Amino acid sequence: MHLTPHEQERLLIRAAADLVERRLMREPTLGLNYPEVMALFAAYVLEEARHDTKTVAELMDTNLGDVAAELQARLTKFGTTLPTSASGDPTIKVLPGVREMIANVQVEATFKDGTKLVVIPDPLCDVKPSTTVHPGKWEHPDKTPVPYNLAGGSTFPTGKKLWVKNTADRPIQVGSHYHLDDVNRHGGNVGGKGLDFYEDDGNDQMSSRPADVNGYRLHIAAGTSERFEPGETAARRVWVVPIRGALEVWGLHEARTTTADAKVTQR
Repeated sequence: MHLTPHEQERLLIRAAADLVERRLMREPTLGLNYPEVMALFAAYVLEEARHDTKTVAELMDTNLGDVAAELQARLTKFGTTLPTSASGDPTIKVLPGVREMIANVQVEATFKDGTKLVVIPDPLCDVKPSTTVHPGKWEHPDKTPVPYNLAGGSTFPTGKKLWVKNTADRPIQVGSHYHLDDVNRHGGNVGGKGLDFYEDDGNDQMSSRPADVNGYRLHIAAGTSERFEPGETAARRVWVVPIRGALEVWGLHEARTTTADAKVTQR
């Protein structure tokens, strides 16, 4: 039996979710930690998508109560009852701080019409905005963020502020080191179906001038990504910086030269 890394990951998620279920069978009031909660959510989305019982839009509205109700239906066969809320619905307890750690859940699930990314925002949906509990997160004493390096120099590249609108009919997610000029085949020119880039007018407002993103990437933490939803009424402000290092970017489109020094090479 030959499994791809993607299939192995799904089996690992299912095994983790089964372990959580066995723990809840033994102790229904057990407070779950971050990996246990994420495993339950991921397994729930994968199963619902596989059996074609819910659409992507319906799964995006999933909360912990939905997972608890589906889990209770199976635990009932073994005589186990989860705790209930004030309204009588089954609930799953989580450890302190776990709710603040889960801003969203992202699962790549296989549906009847193909594989799609399901993003569940605020799945635990009762985090208090004023909470001071942020496990694993350290707040810098200087509350003023540094969006990009204004002066440039030999060590850090000079960044610039742009505005982005998603004119496509689906979400577009861009990685930290993905060449912005390769996001759209039209090279970021305004008028296509994709991400439209605009220059800043100098007063922190979007201008009507198309921005040149040739040789630039998003100025976000390495390994992270920025998601642009379709149909956003207002443009979003982003910071971009020139691509550095070996100046060779491996893109998803045809090979073509982007600058005198950097080039996009087909993977």
